[in-house]
Amino acid sequence: MRTPSLTFRTLIKNLGISVAILLTSASCAVKSEKRVSPGAVPPPPREASPAELISKVNSRSESIKTLVATVELEPTAGSVYSGVIKEYRDVRGFILLEAPRQIRILGQAPVVRSTLFDMVSDGREFRLWIPPKNKFIVGKSDLRRAAKNSFENLRPQHILDALLVPGINSRKERYVTEESEVDAQRFYVITVVEPAEGRELALRRKIWFERANLDLARLQLYGPHGRYLEDVHYAAYQDFGGVNFPSRIEIARPVEDYSLVIRVEKAVFNQPIAADKFEMKLPEGAELVELANDAEKGDGNDQ
Repeated sequence: MRTPSLTFRTLIKNLGISVAILLTSASCAVKSEKRVSPGAVPPPPREASPAELISKVNSRSESIKTLVATVELEPTAGSVYSGVIKEYRDVRGFILLEAPRQIRILGQAPVVRSTLFDMVSDGREFRLWIPPKNKFIVGKSDLRRAAKNSFENLRPQHILDALLVPGINSRKERYVTEESEVDAQRFYVITVVEPAEGRELALRRKIWFERANLDLARLQLYGPHGRYLEDVHYAAYQDFGGVNFPSRIEIARPVEDYSLVIRVEKAVFNQPIAADKFEMKLPEGAELVELANDAEKGDGNDQ
């Protein structure tokens, strides 16, 4: 049998080494790992039963009787859909709230701190005083009609609904729970409905809990026929005198075409508030504007 030449044996050896290198490289590529910094790894999701989630909602609803807060407000009038966006920065605000219906909000301009708006609601009627326009607007708290100026759509009831998340009334409401994931964050979602005409169910709200800590993360409110009324996001929870409450609240009102960011700087809960703090009279010389729903006044252009 003829022995292969040294050159041929060398070629075979080199070919074997090359194949081994390629296989090793491929193996390394398959097994390569990307290390994630500990701060970027989301905490493991916590488990909670529907009963525990309902209890958290109802406990929060029942625990807040009054609130006095110093806040920073960032309203945005208009959206990308309307083609007009006006952002107001550094608006100092003060919120007085008494459950279940009373609320007053005062907004001040940057630097000079003159009053931009002052509004109050007792759950039935709202009053909105806009000194720069010398307008005093009065209407029902459930008023839903768009103004030419989206900023004038701001209602105290919208803020009250965001701050006082309603509990679940088991006598007339029903609910379902589900798990959801958004941008790598995991949530529990409670969808609350109530019986409507015939065999229909009316969608009322969706309550989102972040599973990492079971904090309330989002509230979605719906009106008749499932109309999307309000979307609220809660973040940056802090301890305010023993009350765990979000220091950042983002409110979006798609129907009225405005949004509002509330940054809570100081908050005092469950201290008495004098009744006259929720009273607001027509300022002398102000223009009185009385609003009605579109069904009552069809032109929709009163403002």
